[in-house]
Amino acid sequence: MNRWFLSLVPLLLTGVMAAPVELKINLRIGDQPMQFGQTYQTPQGQRYQIDMLKFYISDLALVRPDGSEVKVDGLVLADFKRDAPTQGVSVVKMDVPAGQYRGIRFNVGVPRELNHLDAATQQLPLGVNSGMYWAWNPGYIFYRLEGRALLPEGSPKWVIHMGTDTFRLPVRLHDLQTRRVQINIPSGGGSILLNLDVAKAFEPGPGGVFLDWRKQSLRQLHGLGPETALLMSVVYFNMQSAFSLAQ
Repeated sequence: MNRWFLSLVPLLLTGVMAAPVELKINLRIGDQPMQFGQTYQTPQGQRYQIDMLKFYISDLALVRPDGSEVKVDGLVLADFKRDAPTQGVSVVKMDVPAGQYRGIRFNVGVPRELNHLDAATQQLPLGVNSGMYWAWNPGYIFYRLEGRALLPEGSPKWVIHMGTDTFRLPVRLHDLQTRRVQINIPSGGGSILLNLDVAKAFEPGPGGVFLDWRKQSLRQLHGLGPETALLMSVVYFNMQSAFSLAQ
């Protein structure tokens, strides 16, 4: 697993001891661990495999019981590849005050102020060499998922490239009303483990609309055109519940 960091620096804390914390991710298909090269099935019965997954994490913060936040500056590109681990993978390293938190929040995507800068002048994890830059469309791909559909006539490649400011994905895993969500960071540091259900992207939308790879036009999902724009909206909606705190 490769990951790149942009200005992800330790917090400067006043009177509070900082503890090293890692944010880790399990890739899942439903309640099962996801493995590259393994065959899965969509709710509509289409068989597929996943070849790669890359996405940006930005605007990361831990939420205290009183609702205040400990913000972690920086931008991370999490890059999952074949022949690499998919469970308990460290994607962010940070220093935060030890103590109890009621959750975590972040965005999947690039902040607007960075998304439209000249890519030729930006360094990794941004820039033209990131593998996430849309030369033909303003800004970056925020969430890049690719694989193959196993159809009777062959195994065509499919891609889901979610981007543009409209599709910056908010992930909010906190609860201030109850004690169901608790993250305890000891003084010696620790880790926060999340599950990402990759299969959420393939769930049907209103009226049963779904990503049908039998149609060649739907194998390249970028959000352009009436039909693909609708399906990208379905993927975006479903992905809002794809992340969860691991128990």
